[in-house]
Formats: sequence, C-alpha cells, structure tokens
Amino acid sequence: MRYQIKDLQIDTLTRTVTRGAEEIVLPDLSYDVLVYLAECAPEPASPAGLASAVWKAEHVSDETIAQRIKLLRKALGDTSRASRYIRTARGIGYAMAAPVTQIEKDKAFLSRRFAPALSAVATVVILLSGWSMLNKQHQSLRSEPTRMQTVAASEADTMVRRAREMMQLHQATGTSHAITMLRSVLEKYPDHVAARLALSFALTTKATKFDGDITHKQEAETLARAVIGAHPNNSDAWSALAYSVGSQGRSDEAIASYEYAIQLNPENVPAISSVAYEYLMRGQLHHALVMEQRAYKTAKHSLYSEIQIAQVLELIGHPAYKSWQARAFALNPGHVIILSELARSHIRRGDLHAALAALDQVDEAGSLAPQILQLRGRIAVMQGDDKAAREYFVKAGQYTHKDLAALNASHDDQRAGGSTLAASNEIFKMVSVSSPDTHIPFA
Repeated sequence: MRYQIKDLQIDTLTRTVTRGAEEIVLPDLSYDVLVYLAECAPEPASPAGLASAVWKAEHVSDETIAQRIKLLRKALGDTSRASRYIRTARGIGYAMAAPVTQIEKDKAFLSRRFAPALSAVATVVILLSGWSMLNKQHQSLRSEPTRMQTVAASEADTMVRRAREMMQLHQATGTSHAITMLRSVLEKYPDHVAARLALSFALTTKATKFDGDITHKQEAETLARAVIGAHPNNSDAWSALAYSVGSQGRSDEAIASYEYAIQLNPENVPAISSVAYEYLMRGQLHHALVMEQRAYKTAKHSLYSEIQIAQVLELIGHPAYKSWQARAFALNPGHVIILSELARSHIRRGDLHAALAALDQVDEAGSLAPQILQLRGRIAVMQGDDKAAREYFVKAGQYTHKDLAALNASHDDQRAGGSTLAASNEIFKMVSVSSPDTHIPFA
C-alpha cells in the first residue's frame, strides 16, 4: 500500500517516505506513527489507538506520544503552528492535516496487457500444479515452525528498537515503558542478546537518572556479565557492563571495560564517548579530549560529542568552547541534556540569568526531568531562596538527595551562627562539572 499526503508518499512495502526524489529517513517508531495516522485519516488517532498500534502497549503517556509527534514533525519539516502534514486534534489526539490518497497498482491494466501470455502459461501451471501440490504441502508443514519463529523473532527485534527509541527521549515514563517492553521480550526469548543488553542499559539509566535504586544497577550488571559469559567478544556487552559499574562508583572498572569494548570494536562510538566522559569526571581532561576527538571523527559520533568537547575546552580555558556549545545546541535544539549542560556552563561563570534562560527552553515534558529540577534548585540556593530550592529538590526525588543534604547542612550552619555563604559555595562547586548521571551511552 502507498499513501499520498500533499507532496509526501509513504510506501508500506518498502517502509520508505519520499518527497519527490528525496527520501526522508525516519526511525521505526516515527514511521509507524505516520502510517497509523494515514490509516486513520481523515479521522484523528487517539492516544490509546497510537499506544496499541504503534507501541504495542495498553498505555503510553501523553508526554511520550507528544515527544514522538514533535520528532516526526521535525523530520518532515512540519511545525505545530503551521501544520502541513500533522495537526493536533484538541482533546482527541492527532490527525493528518491534509487529505490522504491511497495509491494501488492498476491490476486490471496488467491483466489486459498480459492476457495472452498468461493464458499460455496457465496450461503449463495446471499440469505442474498437481504433482507439486503434495510436495509443497509437505514442505510447508516442515517450514511453518521456522517461518513462525522468524516472524516472532522479527517482532522481538522491533520491540527492542522501539524500547531504545523510548529511552532516547530521556524521560522517566519512556524509560519505564522501555523496561516493561524488554522484560516482555525476555519472557518469551530469555537468550535474546539485544534485549538483555538494552534492558541492562535501561535499568542503569532508570537508576542513575530517575530513582537511584541500587538494585536496578546490580541487575544491569548481572545482565551484562551474563551476556559476556556467553559472548565474551561482544563489544556492546562490555559497554553495558562499564555503564552499570560506573553508575556504582567503580570508575576504574568502568574505564577498563569501556576500553576493552573499544579494543573489540574500534568503531564503538558510544563506548569511546563514554570513556571520554569517565576521564572528564576524573579530571583527566587531555585523555577526555583525545577520546572525544576520536569519536567525533567517525561518521557516527554520539549525541554528546559536541557538548562534551565544549565542556573540556571550557575547563581548560579555551575560548573555542562557545562555538562547540553553539554547535551542540544547533544539532539538538530543545534537548534536555544539551540545555542542562549549557545551564551548568552559565552557572560556572556565575551568569544565573543565562542559566535560567537555557532551562526555560526545555519543553513541558523535559521540564520535569530530575536534572532540570536539580539545576533550578541549585540556582535558587545561589539566589538565596532556600524554600524554592527545597521544593525543586523534593520534586526531583532520589536524584537530588545530596543537594538536600547540603541544603540541610547550610541550615545547621546558620543555626550554629555560621554563614550560609560557605554552604552556597559548596553547592556551586557541585556544578563545576557535569553530574555523572547525565550521560547515557546507548549500544
């Protein structure tokens, strides 16, 4: 089936989207959303319908769906204010903004054009079909289990891809949904390597970014070690192990595991970028910059390359950091991680107004991300508004337990007759480099 929407053409057979001679490459999740909207046209698609048809789940948060629509619009060159392809149906969901036309091949024309040849061939087919039918039936019975297994495995691979896309939204709900999807895959296919590794990454992400649960970090490590036991030369498994042990404060093990992952696969860009981050957090800025440059020179450099290069350059006092920050923002406008790092940079230089301006650019869903709430709380401390700071830290949950401890310590110091300035300066030092919880390597 092919669909035409204005100048866009969707081919469900080849899973491609084209505009004239240009192919628009979409992630699987974005493509499936677009196809579902086209199938529903002219009626709007509800969040429940999208959750069931695209995410294969009973419920997907409105934030997750809105973020996916935003990404799809961006890929199509569309906007919510001047919708050419996708419009928001208030109180209902989303719909195509223009008529959708189904395009099918003219089967009648083909029949007329090739009728004589088909008639001649039909005689031969009839003679051959008798003796081949039994053989085909026998082969079908033998091959059906294999075919069914292949289809099921393909569905599992699709679910893993979708789970990874959810994780890349950097939202608590998306990460939780990804974990649920991956666990369901592993219930049917306990040895599915990609699902086990994706679950390891997801559990570490959930623990470091959202709830601080040590059991998630430990389970992530166990999953990675199990894959390594069965596949010792799997570079992504060593990356997953490094991520999990690094989240537990075992930096030396993390670096060793990342470096072995790179040794197994010199083009493992997430591992290269992640070990650069570990060096950055340890203050080994030269090593960090060398590894980031190595990652950046590949065609697959990571989301974090530009902003991490900017961090290192800023810490060594090189003025080029500003151009790298601008490049990071231009490539990923509105991204929570990028904007939080820009805010940290402004805080390090004492420009709280610019830091707040950066945080204000985060979209509604991202504004509730723990690292954003943490930064707003830290800015409030520096502005002397401890009440607002406490509210931000409490909303951020376990992610900010150290900030709350520092804030409580400042109050104890004040009651003892000391100055709150020293406590505020201590919190200021906490943002001199990135929080280790902000970097998420994806296999």
